[in-house]
Amino acid sequence: MSSEHSLHQPSDDTETRIAVRNKLSDRIEQRRRKETLNTEAYVRELIRDVESAIVGDAEADHRTEGLLEELHLYLWHDPNRPTGTGGGSVDSVVLYRFNQIHRRFKNGQDIDAPTWFETLVAVAKGLGYVEAFSDLTQYAPVRLETLNEQGRQSNVETATPIGRRRIGADDAADLEDRAVEITHSSCDHILAVALPRSGKDSTITSIGMNLWSEHNYSYFSILDDGRMETPMLSIPNDEDAIQDNLERMGQEPEAFDAEIMVPAMDGIPSKLPANFRPFTIGIDDLTPHLILRLAGITKSDANTEQRIKQALDKTLERTSEVTELVSRLQVYAKEMDATIEWVEKGDDSVESKSVQYHMEAEDALNKAAQRLAHLAGEGLVASPRAETNIDMESVIANQEQASVLCCNFLTQGQEALKYTIMDLWLRLIYQARDGDMRLPRVCLEIRELKNIAPSKLADVRYKETIKTLRQTIFFLSTQGGSRRILMLGSTQKLNDVYKPVRSNMATKILLRLGEEEIETLDRSYNFSHEQMNQLSEFDIGQGMVLAAGEAYWPLEFRGAPCGLGLGDRHWLDRYGVAWGARVRESEYDGWRSKHAESEYWVNLVENTVVTDGSVPEIGTWHLVPEDFENGLEPGDVDQEAIDSALERRREYPVESDLSLQPTGFGDRQRELSLQQQDRDTTVSETIEQYNIPESIAPWLSKEAPTREQLVGTCRVVGEHDDLTSQQDIADHIDWSRSTLATHLRKSNSLEKCIMQNGKYYELTPVGKRATEIAWDVVMEELK
Repeated sequence: MSSEHSLHQPSDDTETRIAVRNKLSDRIEQRRRKETLNTEAYVRELIRDVESAIVGDAEADHRTEGLLEELHLYLWHDPNRPTGTGGGSVDSVVLYRFNQIHRRFKNGQDIDAPTWFETLVAVAKGLGYVEAFSDLTQYAPVRLETLNEQGRQSNVETATPIGRRRIGADDAADLEDRAVEITHSSCDHILAVALPRSGKDSTITSIGMNLWSEHNYSYFSILDDGRMETPMLSIPNDEDAIQDNLERMGQEPEAFDAEIMVPAMDGIPSKLPANFRPFTIGIDDLTPHLILRLAGITKSDANTEQRIKQALDKTLERTSEVTELVSRLQVYAKEMDATIEWVEKGDDSVESKSVQYHMEAEDALNKAAQRLAHLAGEGLVASPRAETNIDMESVIANQEQASVLCCNFLTQGQEALKYTIMDLWLRLIYQARDGDMRLPRVCLEIRELKNIAPSKLADVRYKETIKTLRQTIFFLSTQGGSRRILMLGSTQKLNDVYKPVRSNMATKILLRLGEEEIETLDRSYNFSHEQMNQLSEFDIGQGMVLAAGEAYWPLEFRGAPCGLGLGDRHWLDRYGVAWGARVRESEYDGWRSKHAESEYWVNLVENTVVTDGSVPEIGTWHLVPEDFENGLEPGDVDQEAIDSALERRREYPVESDLSLQPTGFGDRQRELSLQQQDRDTTVSETIEQYNIPESIAPWLSKEAPTREQLVGTCRVVGEHDDLTSQQDIADHIDWSRSTLATHLRKSNSLEKCIMQNGKYYELTPVGKRATEIAWDVVMEELK
């Protein structure tokens, strides 16, 4: 073979002798493993046939004794069968019975079929042929891809399963070969589709928990429809059905260590669990683009963004107050002339140049100013000094805690604002990840994605706000993966989600669906007849994964180990129970009869001991004397005793502090005044409004005669093109040559206005502008 073609051919990485031995060894091991799998599958089939024969199944082979003999011999000749009395993997009592039966079998004696069968099944379980007689089905794990490359490492070697794949009892497949891995190396977005209460939110939250705990993602839950569902991440799951599901998976309920972020606005209750954190957004985290998004403006030009940038920069240089930023935006929204100045250096000269252009009035800036004023008045936007300001980079970097955005306390009339806040959060997350790729990956869990990325806007409230938010979701669906932001979404119907968004969610999880939705999906995925039957027969929690052009089914997904929303129980009651408190959830709970002999109870809301014989009100977190060790007297109940009692009463560990704490925001009212508080701000706005160059802005504070003389000097130089000396200029004004010389040397006087170009004096662009300004009008406005 020519050297040209040999470059494209395979080659051994080792010596030929070693390569041959390694390949033969692999082939022999594969064949041995295949034979073992075939044997195990056949043994499971024999067990099923023996069961049918014993119970008299009309369709089964009735050669019970022959089937038992065959099953017995397979187990007896298993190379892993323990031969000693220790039993090894098989219980010693079972092994003893098995040996006794074998002796009777060799001697040709009769053996009671049910007893024989029971022993053989126990041996088969001990040797690993079956996991449970009640279900001979085999299950392969469903898990997330393990990452082990530079910059993207999982912190486990084998990921905890998030589900299992059903394999027939008589299937000889290797379970690892049938394992399903959901890929996320490129942060492919995931969308779960299912009927209501069929496990879609539970499934995406379950996946998100593994991404957070095992694959080094920061976890964000963005959307709550008002029922306080997403804050349930902070408690272990308390639903019986999901607890049974977790037990089948060999796992237990588990809570996120979660921080619930609530906008620091009117409506926040006076007390909340300690993991609730009011937040504001500092204007130093805003960009021109974000300010326009806040105003609902999705299309703008460079000129508009430049005006906002200048207003923002000037505000941050001076007071950093929202009021100043609002005022500057209003000033920049007016018609004005702009001057751009620059210096060009030649070999032996320095030449100042400028260009002027007219900027029309900007409605966008007025709208942005009004929106900022509104948000500042509501308490969402604050100065950079506010202690409640959120630092999104720090939030992403904090992988110990999940972050939940909760806008459910907004007062009536503010409902549309939660979509603006969501939009701002998503943009800040993207901005942080885009600016620092060393930050952890981000997992965004969005339940009922159709609420913020609907396919049709005609049926939604707050169309303009949601349209803006939908554009952000679309942006993340296309650009988020490259910034390592993975979206986990759920919806009841695929077509309810904006098509450009759902098309970019590469992995689909299909759970229990209605006939109409199955037919809709079939038009896109062309399901086989078997797949169609499976989709129509799924129970809650069962489903199919569509990824990379492949379909994997039937799968049983793990329920979310953390809490989910329940329509029948108040969210705060469930928080209390998870924390270890007693909570009265009904008037008919028999509290008086149960605790009639109690001389006191502890009110955990007010942190007081109640001895007046009253009964806790509905929803009150409390403890009774029997919860304390050593029968404490009322006067001996202290915080240490309360904490110990709560900890003992917890069924599962809770990672976050859920004790009720004052928020400091209850019934607080805010007012925002946009009136100027000082003259400096007024001067600054006037300078901006009349386009006064910074080098001559000090003229505003000079005495009127001085200012008029400075302007007059500029006009003299502009009107005469034959002035060659300072004396020539002084001849036309009321200053002496020495006084003029002093002003020509001062940077805040005439230095930037007049220059000598070769032989003659002439005006710079700043000097020309000084002659154009209506100084009388300017000074009148400053009064």
